[in-house]
Amino acid sequence: MAQRDNQRHTHFIDPEVQGALTRRIVGQWVVFTAAATAIAFLLTWMSDPFSPLTTILSETWWRYAPLLLVLVCMLPIFVMDTVKLSNKFTGPVFRLRQVARKLAAGERPEPVNFRGGDFWRGLADDMNLVIQRVADAESASGLQESPSQPSSNN
Repeated sequence: MAQRDNQRHTHFIDPEVQGALTRRIVGQWVVFTAAATAIAFLLTWMSDPFSPLTTILSETWWRYAPLLLVLVCMLPIFVMDTVKLSNKFTGPVFRLRQVARKLAAGERPEPVNFRGGDFWRGLADDMNLVIQRVADAESASGLQESPSQPSSNN
């Protein structure tokens, strides 16, 4: 029996939600970096408040540039980790939406199974109960209607 590929092949499952999270993490990074830069400048200035501004800026740059480099290198890591984490809740919601659309269209969807690390695994169980209930109701209504309906093959 072939094993089902359990890896997601799409990073952005729900661009609206994951885009908002990405913009939020980048915005927070910008604010943090600006605050850290301002604090670094103030610390340098406070060490010698009578130095010319160009000297303070130069000293701040040479003293704190490695920190800035680390912050710049960390941004893509923060963004990718946020997107990867968000897949654990956007993936299940996306799957539930697919199943709900199939049920609304009168189709019988396959049972819902989330990936191992996904959030809201209990929702899959709840949706499977709904799928089973709809299937049972359709079977029951099909059995009740079959004997009393006249044949249309005249």
